[in-house]
Amino acid sequence: MSKRSIEESRGGLVPEADHNALLPIQDLLSPGDEQDLIASGPSKKPRNFIATVACETCRLKKTRCDESRPKCGLCRSLGLECVYNERKSSKRDQSLSMIMSTLHRLETKLESIPGSILNDLHSTRGQIRPLPDSPNALRSSPGAEDGRGTTVIPMVSQGVTPTARAGDDFDWEDNQSTPDSAGRVSISFSQHGVILWPGARQVLPKQLLTAHEVLSKNYVIELESTRPPMAMFASPFPLHAGDHWLEVLPLAMIKGLADAFFSVFNPFTPIIDKSFFFSFTLGSAIESGFGHTKETCLVLNVLALGCLAVLAHQEGNYPLPGSHTQHFDPPDWVNVVYEEQSGLRFFNEARRRIGFLMCDNDIQSCQFYLLSSVYYNQILRPMDSWAMIHRAATCCLSMLTNHDVNFDQWEGDMKSRVYWNCLMNETILVQELHLPPSGLSRLEEQVPIPKFITFESTGYVSTRFPSSTVVDDSYFQYHFLAQVAHRIILTRIRHSLYFYSDSGAIPLPAVNAELHHQLDQWRTNLPPAIQFVDPHSPLSHPTPANQSVHQSPLRSAVSPESTSPRPTDANLPLSPAVAITDAMLRARYMIAQFHIGRPYLYKALRIPEKLTAHDLEQIKSGLRNAMDWPVTQGILRKMRSCIPIQFAFCSQFFGQILLFYCIAHSPSSRVRETLPAGWERWNEEMVRFLEDCARHSPAVAQDLELLRYLWPDQD
Repeated sequence: MSKRSIEESRGGLVPEADHNALLPIQDLLSPGDEQDLIASGPSKKPRNFIATVACETCRLKKTRCDESRPKCGLCRSLGLECVYNERKSSKRDQSLSMIMSTLHRLETKLESIPGSILNDLHSTRGQIRPLPDSPNALRSSPGAEDGRGTTVIPMVSQGVTPTARAGDDFDWEDNQSTPDSAGRVSISFSQHGVILWPGARQVLPKQLLTAHEVLSKNYVIELESTRPPMAMFASPFPLHAGDHWLEVLPLAMIKGLADAFFSVFNPFTPIIDKSFFFSFTLGSAIESGFGHTKETCLVLNVLALGCLAVLAHQEGNYPLPGSHTQHFDPPDWVNVVYEEQSGLRFFNEARRRIGFLMCDNDIQSCQFYLLSSVYYNQILRPMDSWAMIHRAATCCLSMLTNHDVNFDQWEGDMKSRVYWNCLMNETILVQELHLPPSGLSRLEEQVPIPKFITFESTGYVSTRFPSSTVVDDSYFQYHFLAQVAHRIILTRIRHSLYFYSDSGAIPLPAVNAELHHQLDQWRTNLPPAIQFVDPHSPLSHPTPANQSVHQSPLRSAVSPESTSPRPTDANLPLSPAVAITDAMLRARYMIAQFHIGRPYLYKALRIPEKLTAHDLEQIKSGLRNAMDWPVTQGILRKMRSCIPIQFAFCSQFFGQILLFYCIAHSPSSRVRETLPAGWERWNEEMVRFLEDCARHSPAVAQDLELLRYLWPDQD
């Protein structure tokens, strides 16, 4: 069946930018030129440079072009005219340019405030006292611009201070119980903070509160920081292979694990450029005999995550990439993934080698630390994951602040990719565990979202390791860019709604309405390939028509080169990566809706007598969207090895179980009536998820122990 390309009928070109006189990334990343790879062994000096766009003279002479403008070094020395023929934009480039245009239009819509909302905001004048002495008050006026040519919501206008906040997250939540000069109290965004809500503490069982008070203030951080370290030895494979077991690994095993990684983890955390990896990084690591190089460290982390990816294929009964079957068919080398912690042998070898390279701050170092963070996330070690994210953030800060970066070239675009991967993952842990941030968010306005520029080399390109593809990469790129845009909205939710006042005047209905509008605009403006309906709309019921909404774009994304057929169950996603990205995108929509409703839940538990009809509707909406998150449903119930950010979901479920209990036991009948149908069933599902994860995390185990006090009769 021929592929119906996602890129078809998309216009726009990706502009080629002028050379910025920077040393290209290939200067550091390339393993060697053609002669080096043919004639050398592991000790051969790596090649220094691969031209992205070589001039015509260098192309004809087959020499390495240094890409200097207006004349390269060779043409300047020979006194020749230097002519560059810029590469033509492919259909894929045009498609990704369309993504950028779409998301730019979306961001413009999100930043722009309709006049009706502005009028509503102005009508709230006098409800909240102004903060003339507040150093963090935003003093924009209506129509002010944020430096990007888009209008921003006025946070202080004519003496009115709507609910908005500025400042660093780490500074914000130290004084949650202390009202500011306007009588406002900051509400914790962390789900672990629910147990500290004054209204919740009036409802929760005394035994639970007593058990919680015995714990330290930041017991989650303490338990995770003091847990035993991971095993430090690396078990050879096979066991009789000895200390040099990596050098004798079959190429089929290396290729299979790498393919599994790129078919599961890299699509939703696009840290590595697949073309560059298979063309240069992998070959360099093998040629060096898996020596102490950054290429080796990267490859070992890819293999470690590849082990988890193979397990995910087995759990979901998906065929491995390149397989000709319709189900999981274990390869000859499958036993390499079966150890107490799958992939640990490769991960430990990477940890051992990075010691001599740990001070480097280039892209490869950043990629290594980000991959390490992903691995720690998968095995539920959040503090180790945060340490790796912080180290990756240092690399990003070094790359992006000390040099000029051309984001319209492959090197700069890769820096954009690692930056957004780092920032999005750091934000999750910092907000939940109240950890100190790296300062990476300061560059958010300067670093564009990635364009996924294709790596192209005029030099040697390896064909020994062709990659297998089930779904076109652009499908996942749509998802990643959409989730970057979603993070902007979630940050606005936190900075605009998370206040409480005894007056009952906040959250402001106008701000709430605008955030709902922005979130709906985000959903409806998604590219057609990843569109989904609101799970609580009438169209969201599992009818055949609705199935086509979700499935047809996935069928159109099938690569014609793929040898892996679709699973026999037509309702299953094409691959584990499709299952994850699709579920995560829909889950993020529900998570945002839930977080919009949380300040109203705080209000309901603290001053239920002042709830308005609008407040009750927001409570109902928040609780509805706290149920049946797609990332724990369907085929993902089985594929636990590849569910991302599991600790973050455990933290969310801990807070949600407390909230459902508090609402169910509220003294106000109006509040109790907001509970959605089926919330008890969802509670049981969340508890089962926590029970599965508690075996791997002492903090989750402690959370579960606290929750047991909610149902003492079940012990």
